Amino acid sequence: MAEKEFWEDESAPVFFLSYARTRVRPRAVAPPRDNNEKVFQLFVDLSDHVVELLGLDPGRTAGFMDRVLDGGQLWTDDLAFAAGHCQVFIPLVSSQYLRSQWCAREWDAFTRRRVVPRPDADPSAGETPVIPVNWSVVDRRRVPEVVSRRQMFTPTRLPSNIAPMYREEGIYGLFSLGSNGKDAYDAVVWRLAQRIAHAYRTHWVEPAVTTDLRQLRDRFEEDGHDVG
Repeated sequence: MAEKEFWEDESAPVFFLSYARTRVRPRAVAPPRDNNEKVFQLFVDLSDHVVELLGLDPGRTAGFMDRVLDGGQLWTDDLAFAAGHCQVFIPLVSSQYLRSQWCAREWDAFTRRRVVPRPDADPSAGETPVIPVNWSVVDRRRVPEVVSRRQMFTPTRLPSNIAPMYREEGIYGLFSLGSNGKDAYDAVVWRLAQRIAHAYRTHWVEPAVTTDLRQLRDRFEEDGHDVG
């Protein structure tokens, strides 16, 4: 921004990665593992790209990903701050995500905030700071209206086989395909980072921190304040 017309907290993340935490019953004979390691890898890669694309100052946080909640237990101050100050919201859409009360709360906390264009910005038609990502294959008939009316992220200007792979497999599937999906994964994540940077440059989402869970919807429902 040439002029700080919109005051921005430099401790706020640029984007918020919202995902359904995987919960697996521990087995006495199994070693502990992070069941969300694929999500974390995506978060790291996106963060690196966004830092590069936006030229963020050293120490500025590119993204926020909650690694404390185990399926939803506490609405922490850090989570509330990130959901109330980040400029771009990235929901990783899956069947599990759409059933999660905590993911619905994260969605609600962001989308209740007011969005305005930045000065001299040229946002593309239909673009908003909410960028749903195809994490794993979902029956589109079961996607709630409040989610389906958002423009699902679709990578463009890529080799002709990559976008169909992303649509059919999701990012989780690209991970699972191993070396066969690696090039597609890298290309899709780079395009997603570019989309985040574009949303950051063209929209301003006014800060609004919600600390009381009772104020947040725990289901993906239509709502008069869904303007993000």
